[in-house]
Amino acid sequence: MRRRQPSFDEQVYRMAIVWPGLVLRRRVRQVEAVWVGQFQPTPLSADYRVSVRYRPGWGPSVDVLAPKLEIREGATCLPHVNGDGSLCLHISGEWQSWMYVADYFVPWIGGWLYFYEVWYATGYWIAGGTHPDKPEHRSEQGEDEVTP
Repeated sequence: MRRRQPSFDEQVYRMAIVWPGLVLRRRVRQVEAVWVGQFQPTPLSADYRVSVRYRPGWGPSVDVLAPKLEIREGATCLPHVNGDGSLCLHISGEWQSWMYVADYFVPWIGGWLYFYEVWYATGYWIAGGTHPDKPEHRSEQGEDEVTP
């Protein structure tokens, strides 16, 4: 059974209902919507200001606006970020056009931020992913990826 792709207006409306803390800051006709808001993955976590961008036909993207994500001592790059600096939240093909940004994509942001904080504190990227050859998937002792 093929699922129906939500319209642009349905995506915008659903985001307002499910995530009222993400404020629609930019809307360009039916081609782009950008929301900005705060995320705090745990009560002990930093409060992150993020930007979520949706363009029909493209996967959504998210950027952390503040605080600046830091590279931990001994690392050469941030884990799981795309070439443009946006967060790598899903593998190719995982995002589907029938999905609502509010229901599927936005919840992944909190998870990514949580795993970033664990990585920053420990040097382990415990979330898995498709970059096992990158240094963030190895412990400081050179062991392979750690899974919970």
